[in-house]
Amino acid sequence: MIKNDLERFNEWWFTGKIRKELSPPFKRHVFQRILKSLEERQILLITGLRRIGKTTILYQTIEKLLEKVKPENILYFSFDEAIYNVKEVLEVYEKYFLRKTFEEAGRIYIFFDEIQYAGDWSSIVKSFYDLYPNLKFYISGSSTILLSKEALEKLAGRFFSLEMKPLTFIEYLEMRKIGFKKIKHSPRRLEIYFQDYLRKAGFPEIVDWENEERIREYIRNTVIDRIILRDLPVYFKTRDMLLLENIVKIILSNPGAIININTLSRNLGKSKITVSNYIKFLESSLLIRSLSNYRPSIQASSRKLRKYYPTTTSLIYAYSKEIFEKQYGKIIETYTVNTLNAKYYYRKGRKEIDIILKNKEIIPIEVKEKVQEKDIKKLRKIIKQINANKGIIISSNQKTKIENIEIIPVYLLEKATITNSK
Repeated sequence: MIKNDLERFNEWWFTGKIRKELSPPFKRHVFQRILKSLEERQILLITGLRRIGKTTILYQTIEKLLEKVKPENILYFSFDEAIYNVKEVLEVYEKYFLRKTFEEAGRIYIFFDEIQYAGDWSSIVKSFYDLYPNLKFYISGSSTILLSKEALEKLAGRFFSLEMKPLTFIEYLEMRKIGFKKIKHSPRRLEIYFQDYLRKAGFPEIVDWENEERIREYIRNTVIDRIILRDLPVYFKTRDMLLLENIVKIILSNPGAIININTLSRNLGKSKITVSNYIKFLESSLLIRSLSNYRPSIQASSRKLRKYYPTTTSLIYAYSKEIFEKQYGKIIETYTVNTLNAKYYYRKGRKEIDIILKNKEIIPIEVKEKVQEKDIKKLRKIIKQINANKGIIISSNQKTKIENIEIIPVYLLEKATITNSK
């Protein structure tokens, strides 16, 4: 059976090429980073949300390799579809298809997709990595479980990590064969395309789709339900599917909400530990993310009362078209948080700012669908209170600069020179 699966996954052993539908011409921007890694000794661990193009980028890398590498020296295997032991896959490949020992075969490129389904994978990969310096591993997964403490310890010094983000607005325009440069001086066109992007954000396969229900069904079935009903039960042995669904609904229906675990656990009738763990599992799956409250006085952040967001706006659209359309301010706030890779917000008493970027300098960022004078005054007070030098307001379509406050249209955010938080 494993021999049949290996033949099915590696058709280039027989044809010498990749089918066009597996390797489309458009390349995600991270493709260049992957190409640079071809000559590196270290394993490349690629993580990212489901359906954002991890498998496609592996096939595109294989297609590039086939220009100069013998087809039989490239192995691909998806543990998402066929669950085997990693060692067994490598041994069958070596014996029946490579027909040489790994020591004698020259440079071998190994692509393991969704490897988190394979038991004890990190120990086995470590063993083969150490024994055979000619093996180059590419490993992908839809969960940060790939970067678990156990895996990091076993693979210490042997890997680089790359988190693939959901499809960006700039990439969306390129896929639509529009390109940012063509419409950068047309705010009206940018805003129209951006609003379409927000419905599909993250997922290359649906960029050209128009049917709204089909878009929403795709995201629900292949991303949200897949994570809740299959991934998390396999990774973490979760059994309470209803609890997972309820937590996801709470976050998707009110993105940016500050969640008190004690209150939430009482409302759901579950223990605080269970609710806290299930939220951590959802974060690990890359379906949601959280921000902690920044404390400037002690240069630290509070772990209590975290704010939660979906990792892309289309998840909200898939859950509720009504919420998506009526809470546009929350939609662009979600997009901003993810685009800036934000880690902090600020709240003290009644004063609150959506995002605090913390790197070489502290930058408070507020997101407002429509910016008013009171919003500018509020931000000025926060700038002074946290000893920042400037502030930014992200709006739906306003653009100006007033002293040390810059107002940026949300559709220009990816092109703005804002330093991401770390």
